[in-house]
Amino acid sequence: MWVNSVQLRAQLGLQNCLLRLRPAIPYLQGMMLLALVGLLLIPLFGQAPIYQWQTPWNNGQLFSEWVLWGVWYPGTLLSVLLVGRFWCGILCPLGALSEWVSRVGAQFRLPGWLRHPIAPALSFMLVTLWAQTLDVRDDLRSALLLFGVVFALAVGCGLLFGSSTAVGRRAWCRHLCPIGSVLGVFSRLGVMSLELLRPSTTAEGYREQGICPTSIELRTKQSSRHCIKCARCIKPQSRGGLEVTLRRPGTEIKGIERHAPCGAELAFIWFAPGLAIAGFIWSVTPLYIQLRQGLGQWGMSQHWYGLFARGPSWLMNQNASIDQHYLWLDFFSITLFMLGAALVLALLLGACSLLGAWAMGRMEQLPLSKRLTLVGYQFAPLAMLCILLGLGSTLFSSLKSAFGPWLIYLELGLLLMALLFNLWISARWLLLKKLNHWRLGLSFTAILIGCLVISLVTLWSIFPAYQPG
Repeated sequence: MWVNSVQLRAQLGLQNCLLRLRPAIPYLQGMMLLALVGLLLIPLFGQAPIYQWQTPWNNGQLFSEWVLWGVWYPGTLLSVLLVGRFWCGILCPLGALSEWVSRVGAQFRLPGWLRHPIAPALSFMLVTLWAQTLDVRDDLRSALLLFGVVFALAVGCGLLFGSSTAVGRRAWCRHLCPIGSVLGVFSRLGVMSLELLRPSTTAEGYREQGICPTSIELRTKQSSRHCIKCARCIKPQSRGGLEVTLRRPGTEIKGIERHAPCGAELAFIWFAPGLAIAGFIWSVTPLYIQLRQGLGQWGMSQHWYGLFARGPSWLMNQNASIDQHYLWLDFFSITLFMLGAALVLALLLGACSLLGAWAMGRMEQLPLSKRLTLVGYQFAPLAMLCILLGLGSTLFSSLKSAFGPWLIYLELGLLLMALLFNLWISARWLLLKKLNHWRLGLSFTAILIGCLVISLVTLWSIFPAYQPG
């Protein structure tokens, strides 16, 4: 009773904070837009980071790179565990800009291919690969190019797929944003959610011109993946309104059947971790060197000498200040290595999910494809850690100077906690299915194997960073 009372007071307090914050949201988004533009542009007028003694504290470009990739990116990923996609609805300047221009944009209907749930996964994959070949984490000019293109696409979505009501529309945030799509998948693990006063049993719907800027049909809302916490739907006095709810971490994963599962999200859970880890590890692993050498030798044997030419600066890094020039060989090597690692991990997790789905039998008369989707969601906690360690590697590199060799124990501790939490959530989910002993054991074993596979991939990202030299 005491715990419920504290939870209710906390929910009401957060709800009131969101409602009071709502009028100030446009100003916060404008400040974030100015801050981002300043981080990307102002340091370029200063000295380039060409000396080893230069650090983020005495060089503007290094400081901007550290803020972007060591604070902002991992910070947004971690924030979903507490507040879901709060960043998207309250602070993100790209989504805000897309929404602002949608009020004056054309009102074209979204094409079917853009509304397909796999579109965000493809956007994430393409942007992640492009970011690696541009080397955005170590070259602020490349980061400016990447963000400039993403800004243009966000504004273009707003101008093409505008709103016919006073409420702006965020087609970009729901269907194409590479960051928001990842945050959406893992917001299912989050503590804070906006939920209906009277939960709906109808399948979650889609409404293009409603009060929700990401086109959620609020009367049938079941999941948090598209909810950007903009607080427009918070109406506790209305029968169809939503309210702030605090829940245990992983609640949606434990009861995924009731929270609009989507098979396309498995592209993130299975595929994105390998892509992120490979993006971090390729520069320090011998496997990449062997791949690059083998591809180079094959190119020479085929007389493909163009493979050893420099590529365009909009596609791959060409940094004259440090004499770093990527060749087409580097572009194809990085791309193949990342896609290969991602595909191998995805196939292994898919196989484990298929085994677990088969072992469960015709649970609640669900076909194998539906059971495969439900089992695939059970790898979400470890998948998120993999993405955090891969795409947030700048954060952990900066922490190394503060923690020294102890940082490795921090990373191993995070891995162990994520593994135990993942297995706990999965076990609770399976126990609710009332399977017989052998089906329960085999299904859990399949999930355990998949979790150990992700753990091994995560270890692969930890130890090479600490190899001498």
